[in-house]
Amino acid sequence: MAKKATTLHAIINELVDRTNSNTQRLRVLEQRSEVLSSRANIIEQEILNLNKSIHKVILSLDTKTKGLDDRIRKDEGILKEVVKRMKKLATTSKISELEQLIEIYNPLKSQFITREEAERIIEEKKNK
Repeated sequence: MAKKATTLHAIINELVDRTNSNTQRLRVLEQRSEVLSSRANIIEQEILNLNKSIHKVILSLDTKTKGLDDRIRKDEGILKEVVKRMKKLATTSKISELEQLIEIYNPLKSQFITREEAERIIEEKKNK
């Protein structure tokens, strides 16, 4: 019976040691779980902050895009007006025709006479 008591005592000691060991493991696991939960909360908060920041950036980009769209429309209108006016401008062939006409009627190069000179020449011819 002494052997049984020793064995029973050894079993109880073994059970107590295992229980203590399991309790210690549970505490370590609980601490790790708390650390992971804390990290998850921090990550979740960071994600929410990033989401807010991204939302602000998207709103800013949307506003800038609308502004650029308005400017592009305005520039397109201006370009259409410029093209419309350019179509009314003289072409190079028309300008060259005008240059030729100006060259013909250029008083510096042409041999035009005034009315007085014509009358004087006629008088001289009559007198001869």
